[in-house]
Amino acid sequence: MEQGTGIEGPARRLLRLWLWATPLGMLALAVLFGVLAVGEEKWGLLAAMVVLALTAVGLWLVQWRLLKRIANLHNGS
Repeated sequence: MEQGTGIEGPARRLLRLWLWATPLGMLALAVLFGVLAVGEEKWGLLAAMVVLALTAVGLWLVQWRLLKRIANLHNGS
């Protein structure tokens, strides 16, 4: 198996998709339910959706750094 060729296998592409799509999906759902919570004046639900949105953004940032680090390790060896 050659390393450093820049060719990604299906498992790595699936991992990359999962690490990007999951937090962005969480963020989209938090925004959607947050808007619905404001419409129905459910402030507790809105607070929970704000926490979920912040968690999604934090998770996205951590996973972005992880993907960046994996790419640097792969390119460096």
